[in-house]
Amino acid sequence: MIHRIKRTLINNVKNIPGWRTNRKIIVFECDDWGGIRMPSAKIREEMISKGLNISESRFDKYDTLANIDDFERMFEVLSAFTDRSGNPAVITPLVVVANPDFEQIREHDFSTYSFEPFRDTLNRYYPGQDVFRMWQNGISKGLFMPELHGRDHISVPFWMQKLQEGDSDLRSAFDCGYVSLEVPGVPAPVSGFRAEYYFESEAQKDELKQAIFDGVTLFTDLFGRKPNAFVPGNGIFHPEFDEVVASSGAEFLNVFNRSPYPAASGQLKYRRFVSGNRKKVTYYTRNCAFEPSENGYGGIEDTLAQISASFRWGKPAIISSHRVNFVGSIDESIREFGLKELRQLLQEIQGHWPDVEFMSTGNMLNEMQPHIKTRRISNLTKIETNI
Repeated sequence: MIHRIKRTLINNVKNIPGWRTNRKIIVFECDDWGGIRMPSAKIREEMISKGLNISESRFDKYDTLANIDDFERMFEVLSAFTDRSGNPAVITPLVVVANPDFEQIREHDFSTYSFEPFRDTLNRYYPGQDVFRMWQNGISKGLFMPELHGRDHISVPFWMQKLQEGDSDLRSAFDCGYVSLEVPGVPAPVSGFRAEYYFESEAQKDELKQAIFDGVTLFTDLFGRKPNAFVPGNGIFHPEFDEVVASSGAEFLNVFNRSPYPAASGQLKYRRFVSGNRKKVTYYTRNCAFEPSENGYGGIEDTLAQISASFRWGKPAIISSHRVNFVGSIDESIREFGLKELRQLLQEIQGHWPDVEFMSTGNMLNEMQPHIKTRRISNLTKIETNI
């Protein structure tokens, strides 16, 4: 009972400040598309047999690049639901547009980092299948409308440093095409090498600014337009990078209500936001979650309660999710359960709110933009060593 009261309080309080609308808007934002994680079940078992420290997280068990079957099954579910204007349910994939070019990095003896566009990675994972055609089909049908998640979703400076030092476990994982190994001597915020925009030095900061421009350029080359929104991996993002995002052409930046960023020492400071804050870019936050593959998943009732609170306070329901919920090449049961829950969630949404509107992130933000006023962004002075 206490937990339920606390959750209800949180669901409501977080939606009080910020832009409001009387429209019932549903947005599904889904992280990590395009980026590598676990190459295959076989490679996972191979690495475990070598004694590597592979985590038991859902991402290191099941998350991998989506194949044609994944897209066909997901699009089947999405296209079965339309809103009052005839628009289908839509997922906004947050796209990692590049991955490590393992061959080039090895050829240069780990001295420099090289990346390949994720479309090339797709062709390596699924040769002869033209999986990217499914991306294009989803875009053309309004089911799958990408925004930018970053260039690599890898803490490149720290990963390369440990590779150059010759960490034997990390080199072994590298040979398997796997990055996210936890090894000693890495700062806590980049454990597993996932927080792309964490840094400890000015030189690293400059590299990361370039990675933002690279990400926008690659995104534009892939999809024929600049991204509307930028969603930094793991949420760590320095205030100086906001202006880089703005100058690259993206107008919106996804943030947490309490967002971490690295200080000069590498420790984390925090900024507070509400959706609709504007400085160089317009900031927005998510207010709902749908994670059926997560341990402790509470069913669609939790997501529906969060959506209800969003609408109560005049907010779009921006639902956070991850690719791992919908991919099945490692374990089809994960995909099938995720899609079953998604179908049920969409049914319940339409039953509860017949006037619902399904929108991509880009369309929702463009609806929000005319109502935004510039507001001062507050910084927290407390320094903490991890998230």
